Amino acid sequence: MKQQKKILIISGSPRSGNTEFVLKEIFKKIDGAEKEIIFLRDKKIGICRGCLACHHRPVCAIKDDMNQVLDKMAEADILILGTPNYFDNVSGLMKNFIDRCHPFYREELLRGKKVFLVYVGGGEKQGTTKYLNLAFFGFVKYLKLKLIGVCSFQALKAGELKSENIAKEIEKIIKIVKKAI
Repeated sequence: MKQQKKILIISGSPRSGNTEFVLKEIFKKIDGAEKEIIFLRDKKIGICRGCLACHHRPVCAIKDDMNQVLDKMAEADILILGTPNYFDNVSGLMKNFIDRCHPFYREELLRGKKVFLVYVGGGEKQGTTKYLNLAFFGFVKYLKLKLIGVCSFQALKAGELKSENIAKEIEKIIKIVKKAI
């Protein structure tokens, strides 16, 4: 029997706003795969100390919730990461998460895993995409992930996005993710 693919969605938003709304819409519409969504704001994740202990073994020396997140990432076939745009960069939660993924670097435990990136910013979509792509560049490159897509949404105030306004974009994302399954 064919094993069901696993999709892990990770939200780097510190609040329940537009980024979370988009990720929940994606979550609702994905079928044919085991799926889970993690809200980094609900996790106890310390700041990377740069100790490089993970350079010698593929686990983080900091004992917190990030080790569970790393395990789930290693088990997933597809990662969908979402972040708001803060000053043309990822949120602090997402940056901390990216830094704490260093245990995957040396062992290449995520090599070839597929990743889709979702951005929400108050400015023009093109700027959000340009600058957040730069913020994720090293994460995708050094962990040897396969980037399958990026989608930016424009919204500033909480609740600004509505299902009917983003339905076409969500369907495009779902199509790309389903093709990758």
